[in-house]
Amino acid sequence: MKKVFNLLFLTLLLFTSNSCEKDDLCTPDQAVTPRLVIEFKDALSPLENKPVERLQVQEIGSTEFAPLNNEGATTLTSVENISIPLRTDRNRTSYNFILNESGVLNSDNIDFTYNLGEEYVSRACGFRVIYDGVIAVLTPESTGTQWVQNVAVVEQSITNNTDIHVQILH
Repeated sequence: MKKVFNLLFLTLLLFTSNSCEKDDLCTPDQAVTPRLVIEFKDALSPLENKPVERLQVQEIGSTEFAPLNNEGATTLTSVENISIPLRTDRNRTSYNFILNESGVLNSDNIDFTYNLGEEYVSRACGFRVIYDGVIAVLTPESTGTQWVQNVAVVEQSITNNTDIHVQILH
């Protein structure tokens, strides 16, 4: 009798532990807070993409370079678009966009301001941060040559990693 009871209990345990609800699983693409996707355009022909030859991006006040793609690369060569993280603990992120042309560094500052929001994903994933009302401001240089000519916000709401949110004309 004890063996029958143990077998019945074990069977019940197996059936209840293997039954998952649809929202009990969280895939990496669901839970991720979206990144700011930036596309580089030609300042003289704004409809045409213009790759940046060698680029690094560094948050003001940080010693680390920002990851520029999903693989975490901090330096990209001949790149037409990048995706960088925005701060989730405040409504402003300031970046230096550092262009390296033949060993000559040229750094331009762009401030991004936004409203922080939360979006419920699922029971397993919880919440993720989304950004709304994105504004990009290019800081003019008093000396030197500014490689970034203009910054245009294309999409003010950042809710995914596929749409272009900002265009940098250079």
